[in-house]
Amino acid sequence: MKSLKKLAGMIGIVILLCGIMTGCSGKRLYSEEELTQIHDVVGAVEQITKEFQYVIGGSIQSLLEDSSSRADLMDYVSTRKYDPDKKIIALTFDDGPSTDETNGTSDLLDLLEQYDSKATFFCLGNRLNDESAPLLKRMVELGCEIGNHSYDHAQLTKLDAKGVRDEIDTTNELIKKYSGRDCRIIRPPYGAADNDIVPTNVSQPFIMWDMDTLDWKTKNAASVISLVEKYKEQDWDGAVILMHDIHPTTIEACKTIIPELVNDGYQLVTVSELAYLKGVKLEPGKSYWGIDEKSTETDY
Repeated sequence: MKSLKKLAGMIGIVILLCGIMTGCSGKRLYSEEELTQIHDVVGAVEQITKEFQYVIGGSIQSLLEDSSSRADLMDYVSTRKYDPDKKIIALTFDDGPSTDETNGTSDLLDLLEQYDSKATFFCLGNRLNDESAPLLKRMVELGCEIGNHSYDHAQLTKLDAKGVRDEIDTTNELIKKYSGRDCRIIRPPYGAADNDIVPTNVSQPFIMWDMDTLDWKTKNAASVISLVEKYKEQDWDGAVILMHDIHPTTIEACKTIIPELVNDGYQLVTVSELAYLKGVKLEPGKSYWGIDEKSTETDY
């Protein structure tokens, strides 16, 4: 509850300063010291306004509509804080989690925590078990988001209705079991959801991507870093980046990519945070190739 405690403390400061300011009021000129006090009050109020707008006004309002429990809401508030002056992007990682001790998902979570960043993990159901459970719980603790990537990476468009439901429902249940959270978003393997069967048998939005780092193809950290730097020259505000946390080379690349993005002024958020902050309502059965004010939606 660090964010709420901080806000409470700031409110107390403003009340104190307002008392001082009131005591200084009257039909006379303010001294230099009194003017400084007034300036401090204005600055504190501006800061509180920003904090409430982005920590309270935004995220709580969104969760009041979508959260499945009060606990989800309070956990969300305690970890979320947005800077309206920074560009925002969402790093997403497919096919995990990886339980490798070196350059696995745990190391990636360490990086995210170090740079006060969030990411979205689209997990495979067949990787969710007692061994990987601590990783899911830590994702939740850090404020990351967990999405569904099917049970065993099946191409959903090649399955019948029952096959689609089995792939998605089983994974949703496993995510709930090991993370304690409901799964709200899906990334279909290969980005394949373009038929009549898949959207009508899935009750969540399909999250695609703006940029594929090709980490799955090159399996080379330098190549991934180079491609990210190339795309970074464009306006990346609102971008969704595709990577895979099962490849050690991807985790190695992130050791450069994440700090560089943060140093360049980007705020790394989850997909759902990105959608909310960009004013995009994610709807079931729709595919989102990027999330911004001009987000591309496909309604099958």
